[in-house]
Amino acid sequence: MNINKRFVLLLIILVEIFILTVSNVHANNLFLSNVSLESRDPASDTVVVEFDLSWNNAWYTKINHDAVWLTFRLDNGASPTDKRLCAITFSGVNPVGSSTGTNTAIEVYVPNDKLGVFVRLADFGSEAQVSSQNLQVTVDYASCGFTENDQVEATVFGLEMVFVPQGAFYAGDFDTSAAAFNQGSSDTDAWYISNSAAISVANPSSNGYRYVSNNNTNEAATGASFTIDSDFPNGYDAFYAMKYEITEGQWVEFVNSLPTDAARSNRDLTNGSHKNSDAVKSRNTVSCSGTPTVCSTSRPYRAATYLTWMDLLAFLDWAALRPMTELEFEKMARGAVLPVAGEFAWGTTDITAAAAISVGDEDGTETITTASANANYNNTVFTGGDADNGGEHTQGALRSGIFAGSVSNKVSAGASYYGVMELSGNVIERAVTVGNASGRSFTGTHGDGVLTTTSSFEGNATNSDWPGIDATPANGVTGADGSGFRGGAFSEVSSNRLRVSDRYDAANASTVAFNDAGGRGVRTYDGN
Repeated sequence: MNINKRFVLLLIILVEIFILTVSNVHANNLFLSNVSLESRDPASDTVVVEFDLSWNNAWYTKINHDAVWLTFRLDNGASPTDKRLCAITFSGVNPVGSSTGTNTAIEVYVPNDKLGVFVRLADFGSEAQVSSQNLQVTVDYASCGFTENDQVEATVFGLEMVFVPQGAFYAGDFDTSAAAFNQGSSDTDAWYISNSAAISVANPSSNGYRYVSNNNTNEAATGASFTIDSDFPNGYDAFYAMKYEITEGQWVEFVNSLPTDAARSNRDLTNGSHKNSDAVKSRNTVSCSGTPTVCSTSRPYRAATYLTWMDLLAFLDWAALRPMTELEFEKMARGAVLPVAGEFAWGTTDITAAAAISVGDEDGTETITTASANANYNNTVFTGGDADNGGEHTQGALRSGIFAGSVSNKVSAGASYYGVMELSGNVIERAVTVGNASGRSFTGTHGDGVLTTTSSFEGNATNSDWPGIDATPANGVTGADGSGFRGGAFSEVSSNRLRVSDRYDAANASTVAFNDAGGRGVRTYDGN
């Protein structure tokens, strides 16, 4: 989501020119409005961004909390628009140059790389709605290539996040799910990840770490020996995870922000290597046209589909996030509790497929009317909602967070232990695998908002440790080796693939843009 304002940075300190446009936007429960550019300091190349923010169902408990991740971009209004990610001036909690505005019960946290801010409750409690006016963040405009002479636009982009705390957890479910992690050839206990040290995987009889393979291409064999290095994010250390899967609205905003038409075309979900249509297909409503390419969606809250590994990583690089590992997937789903054989992300083996959607257009307020439904799977042909339009509207992804309501619990909301939504079902999610060397070489670097500009490779992620990086690094991420899938999707006829520990496709490094594939990102926590 974003809100745009125009301003001119001038050499003359006493003169500021603002060309204002008024716009309010929201996605799920997150709402940004009234962005303006306030005091600036040409001596330090900084300007204050002021805005209003609100989101629903915030919490801060002894276990974890939610937050909003905000990134700030400037552009010069060129066509296509080059929205450049800019750094914040100082890091830490409520750093110099920041303000929580009218709400003193929240705080601003800026990570060490200063590429965005987390806004969260400052103390224990919960709020049905958090709102604050006149929040302020000071942006270093020189960090994104601008000077005081440039006329630019400012954009604020927000994502709801969930904090996953540091701590031990289990990966595996007693060999119930396909290729689940075991402690030995005669020991089906789950892996116990008790620290962030290197993990030695071999073929012990018991009380160790044994890899179980599903024999995907280039996947390690069952009982193979290898080491998962200490700099691989194994889930023990704290991180933030996107509460929801990437939505169509977020995807469209990302594509429309890219600086060249070639970059936009490479990330166009309607082109021949994706859904190959501007029409609705499998409930995906994204359409793109024109030169420069401009994309739109009629269902911005619906989970985005047809995402390749290369697409997902481009989005995460742009958003200053990173891909999750399959061990982090199990941590954010299961939490610190003992595994349950065959459990889903909400911690039980109970599951009911959605079948009926409330009457009317799906405008972000639609609900599932199927009694006890908590997952989108079974390749259901929906009734109600957009499904009443027939054809390609009847089977596919639902809006993110659709099972959660004002009185829902973890099971009925389809929520994980930590409150992450739709980890079981809806769209299958791409993650870094431990099942081959390319995945294990991942060290968890964050995106910096800068994508490739190499001819024919525009718009790719650039992190050299991210799986799929090209042999010519300037080309960015062009493949998927080292990636796989977790969590199952709407297309699964059996619920088995929705299990937390199911690894049937965990090392399936496909580059295909499947109609049920999406994803989400995470960010390592570097605070106290």
